[in-house]
Amino acid sequence: MQLIRISFFLGLVMVVFRVNAQDGKGAFSSALHGALNLCQIDGDGASGYNKFGYTAGMVIAQNLGKGWQYETGIALSERGSRYPFNPDLPGKSAFHYRYQMLDIPLFINKSIDSRWMAGAGVRTTYLIKAQETEGIHLHVQHDSRKSGMLICAKVQYRSSKSFSYRLECQYGLASVTTTTAGSLFFPTGAYHNCIAAGIQYTVSSGAK
Repeated sequence: MQLIRISFFLGLVMVVFRVNAQDGKGAFSSALHGALNLCQIDGDGASGYNKFGYTAGMVIAQNLGKGWQYETGIALSERGSRYPFNPDLPGKSAFHYRYQMLDIPLFINKSIDSRWMAGAGVRTTYLIKAQETEGIHLHVQHDSRKSGMLICAKVQYRSSKSFSYRLECQYGLASVTTTTAGSLFFPTGAYHNCIAAGIQYTVSSGAK
């Protein structure tokens, strides 16, 4: 099943190469996107962006005119939380939660000038695999919510015709666990909290 999901994802990524560049209002553009995710989960009893993850995928945008555009796409991401062993707190167990998921973003963007852009939107997420690698939570896949949503805000800087840099903040709108999950997470819920710093390579350009 996971192989089918990955094959489906790669097939959709290939669509990015079939989006022809256009000009003006209604024009489409496409890009490949990769990012390093600095992650934590609010409600896990730890603090700090101690978990490193990633996002890799494709972006399609359409020009709405007057500097506005909408953006969607598809990506594979890993988010989660990590608490390393602390000898000063030997009674607190180390943990490392890894959530691999499929992202479907939807953003509204506004060009500030010829190089800067700001945007806001949501990422709908579909869980592919969840695990806790330190062995303190054996049923994390079962206890995890299968779909979720992140509210997002970003700024983007275009350094050249092909490359741009992107900084995005993401916060979960729903707890990563089900309401009956028995884990270290607080019963009030636990929410993804991520900062994603990445680069974007434009394949075909038309949306401005």
